Amino acid sequence: MSQSSPAPDFEEASRMAAEEDKRRRNTAASARFRVKKKQREQALEKTSKEMSDKVSALEGRINQLETENKWLKNLITEKNDNKEDINLLWKKFSQETAVGRKTSERKDGPVR
Repeated sequence: MSQSSPAPDFEEASRMAAEEDKRRRNTAASARFRVKKKQREQALEKTSKEMSDKVSALEGRINQLETENKWLKNLITEKNDNKEDINLLWKKFSQETAVGRKTSERKDGPVR
């Protein structure tokens, strides 16, 4: 009888146990990865929704301010139709604002 027979069985069992352990660790790592990926996707979806809501709120605010601005311009124009001082001041302000925007565009890039 050969005594080398139990050694290969032990090596085979050891190799199979190592493969099984490796398979279990890989399965666990895959599960962890899927959970983290799902969490990242949920976080991105939440951020995306928050940003969309913020954009909508800001667009609403822009519309509100544009309406208010038009109303105030009309109010000033109606009250001071015959007074050239107000119109001249408005033109001067508009020109200075345009010049200021062009200057800041050159310094900092386009104003948005």
